[in-house]
Amino acid sequence: MDHIILNDPDYGHEIASATNTFYDPKCSANIARTRDGNVLAGAIYTQFTGPSIVMHQAVFEEHGLNRDLLFVAFDYPFNQLAVKRIFGFVKETDEKVLAFNRHLGFREVARIEGMYEHDITCIVMRMDREECRFLSIKPRNIQVPSKH
Repeated sequence: MDHIILNDPDYGHEIASATNTFYDPKCSANIARTRDGNVLAGAIYTQFTGPSIVMHQAVFEEHGLNRDLLFVAFDYPFNQLAVKRIFGFVKETDEKVLAFNRHLGFREVARIEGMYEHDITCIVMRMDREECRFLSIKPRNIQVPSKH
């Protein structure tokens, strides 16, 4: 059976390793979809500023993303933290991740030359709350509290 797990440090470190970032449970959050203790997909959230947050996502299995994880992954920052926008940092050379982020709805907003080793450029991607199509998903296996 699949589970959506929040803030498990082991899963946080595994997602961080896959996304070439760092995970610190004191200042980062994570969400993982797991099956039999293995991460299928997940996200780490860092650099929360109030109006924005940075999201690092990883997919470990071909069908690791499902509607429940997509809903939770975007509900957490947009509804629970009330951020206005989510940012992502992607290496210019990582075409697969760039395409994945674009598919999710992120758009390129800036380029930072030489941010990564070997002078690789960072593509800064952004999604505003109004642009997020995943907030309207009806999760299948998660009960969403009603809003009063």
